[in-house]
Amino acid sequence: MEINNELEREPSRLTANDAEDREAIGLRPIIAGYLRQRKVIMISAAISLLAAILYVVLYPRTYEVMARVKIQDDASMISSGGIGLGEAAGLMKSFGIGGMGGGGSVSIDDEISTLRSNSLMRKMVIQLGLYAEYCRPFSLLRLYGQEPVRVTCDSTTLDALDDRVEFALNVSDRGEVTIKAKSKADGLKQTFHFDRLPAVVKLGNRTFTFDRNKDLAANTGATQLNITVYPPRWVAEKAADDFLIEDYSKSANIIELSCTDYERQRAKDMLNVLIDLYNQEAYDYKKVQSDVSLVFLNERIAHVMGELEQVEQKIERYKAENKLTDVEYDIQYYAEYMRDLKGRLIEAETQANMVAMMDAFVRNPANRYKLVPSLLTSGTAETEGSAIFLYNQALLEREKAIRNSNEQNPMVASLTTQVDRLRETVFQSINNAQQTMQQTRQTLQKQERELLDRMGSIPVQERIYVDYKRQQEILQGVYLILLQKREEISLALGQKTERAKIIDTAFVKAKPVAPRKVFALAGFIVLTLLLSIGWLVCRDQYRLLRKEMRRGDNAA
Repeated sequence: MEINNELEREPSRLTANDAEDREAIGLRPIIAGYLRQRKVIMISAAISLLAAILYVVLYPRTYEVMARVKIQDDASMISSGGIGLGEAAGLMKSFGIGGMGGGGSVSIDDEISTLRSNSLMRKMVIQLGLYAEYCRPFSLLRLYGQEPVRVTCDSTTLDALDDRVEFALNVSDRGEVTIKAKSKADGLKQTFHFDRLPAVVKLGNRTFTFDRNKDLAANTGATQLNITVYPPRWVAEKAADDFLIEDYSKSANIIELSCTDYERQRAKDMLNVLIDLYNQEAYDYKKVQSDVSLVFLNERIAHVMGELEQVEQKIERYKAENKLTDVEYDIQYYAEYMRDLKGRLIEAETQANMVAMMDAFVRNPANRYKLVPSLLTSGTAETEGSAIFLYNQALLEREKAIRNSNEQNPMVASLTTQVDRLRETVFQSINNAQQTMQQTRQTLQKQERELLDRMGSIPVQERIYVDYKRQQEILQGVYLILLQKREEISLALGQKTERAKIIDTAFVKAKPVAPRKVFALAGFIVLTLLLSIGWLVCRDQYRLLRKEMRRGDNAA
């Protein structure tokens, strides 16, 4: 008692430790009082245990399904016969765009974005029919593959859907069908009766076809089924959120895809179909670009073929007019001296023709945003490749951005500006190449004239014949190069190479991800504490409230 009085008289002497001790002393009785409420704790534990058991027993076993793919770079696709134009550079490599070392890189982030794109997810949803959910009456589990009746929609209906449509399907033992439809968008409710399946239900401009699931044997009995049809874009958005797509190893260009579902087969089908659609979309895009290049090559081949025929006709007429029967033998004695010079001149003329073709292609307004094919050989491609490669890469990025959005997107506008700027660089690069080719040709021609002047004994007829023959060989060289390029592209188109090479097909992990016993245990402990403490606190507060009310009544 004296100690308490002393403390009251001198509160300034209390230290922080003394305050904490007093607080602890004050909490001990409260905690001890709660612990003595064994009955409340036991009841709370029983309720929590029941909840944990219900969670473990009733919650559907959910599994994680995974797949791994390797995104092949441009070099890999070329070596395996892929066409690789577009995002890849196989066709670019076959044209020589970027020289011998151009391309070959893969942006894993871009490929992950493509795999998660709404358009690809939507295609997956439509192909698997995931826009329709099937449930038995009074059941929360969705059926997959075991639904007795399936609903299908045409593309017009799927595009027109802006909200879910619910159907209550009842098929009697005699096969009579009753369908109750409810549209959430307009609140429309209708009931339809049919003698048998298949049944076609029309709701405005939307058409739904109901038919037996042919995959189920002897599927002819009575059926009750609740069906909900969602807009595919909704399901695609949810699927994109449920999918986990991340790089497994950037050094190896490996992507890991995973999703969780209580229906294991559905998850496996989703992963496998998504990968197949990704490969098909990449191939289709590359094929379109390849077709454009084939059209260009066919036009140039036809043009060069016409010029070659004209030169050959000139040679035939010249030989007939000048009665030259064995010119090759007559000029063989000096061919050894001119072989090296002639070869270099033919190569220079061929390269000049190639550069002229590229210049005509680039300056054509119709080809403003088309890939520039580099038809130069490896020896010269190093000079031209840098500018052309950067320009083509910018075009590919712009094309990809347009496919994923539209031309009004600010990012597309920025890429267009970049492309226009690089286009001027290509003009300058081709112009520099033409000047270089012209200088090389003039130098070689000067050397040839000097050599021919020293060979005054060569008949004029033979000298003219040599010029014609050289023109023929130049055109033949251009023609053969174009034919080779076209053949490479045609062969590549016939060898469909997957962009995403499957390393691990979709597989189910052995351990289910839900229900987890550790979660049940943690929930049991937390819920027991919350229930018991909550009950005791509420009870104490109730008692205090009653005491206050009694004091108020007595005071009155």
